[in-house]
Amino acid sequence: MSEARFLGIDFSGGAGPWKATCSKPTVWIATLETFRLADLRPVQDLPGDEAPFDRLVNLLHEGRFRAAAIDAPFSLPEAHMPAGGHADLLKRIATMPLANDRPFPRGQAILDLAQGIRAFDPGIKIWRETERSCGAMARSTLWNGARPGAPFTAACLTLLARAQRPIWPWKDGPGMLVEAFPAAQLRAWNLPNANYSEPEEKPLRAKIIATLEQRQHLDIAPPFRKAMLASPDALDAVIAAFAGRAAANRQLRHAKSPSWKLEGAIAVHA
Repeated sequence: MSEARFLGIDFSGGAGPWKATCSKPTVWIATLETFRLADLRPVQDLPGDEAPFDRLVNLLHEGRFRAAAIDAPFSLPEAHMPAGGHADLLKRIATMPLANDRPFPRGQAILDLAQGIRAFDPGIKIWRETERSCGAMARSTLWNGARPGAPFTAACLTLLARAQRPIWPWKDGPGMLVEAFPAAQLRAWNLPNANYSEPEEKPLRAKIIATLEQRQHLDIAPPFRKAMLASPDALDAVIAAFAGRAAANRQLRHAKSPSWKLEGAIAVHA
């Protein structure tokens, strides 16, 4: 394990991005070593013969990094968390049946779990305090309508339960997992944090990449720069890695919300 090695992971709650063959990958893993982008690849290109989701589980379980930051929700809103806290939440997730087309439960399973703790209107979006305080609004973890956040949450919680690594901010140590939110990070850096994912917005992505090189002194090899220009998901994976660096090095832009012991926190680099 290297104290200077950080992973960033752009994530998905859909079924297609986790298939062995994916024409337009949306799950990417970036590796930062000190100030160099050492690797950037889709989950399908991780080593191993297992399914892509299992390969990512194995990569994280090995813990050969200071921190791995994932662009996905690590918890539910405080009112819908189990009394036993985050550890209890992961235990419950681990016992849920998997969907027939993806390696994690469906989003509806998350809603059912939350409803069993405290009833709510599924037609209204509910956010965690950590999302409200980090500077940009993410998808609601309990929303299963258009652009749902619940499948995203189900996928990430399954990954956390299976990886069995320390999870920040509940535990802080080598090989820990950290929640990231690239849009909030870009906003903190006064960079475009919306619409840069559109195909015609390569100039916006180019501006973000140039800032990473100049302001963050990140060394990006031409093949990786090309991938980041072509894929906003690859770019988000690189941005996410800075959340791990922020949590590990105590370089956080925002203080943890008062509800962090149940909800956790999104790490944004100062």
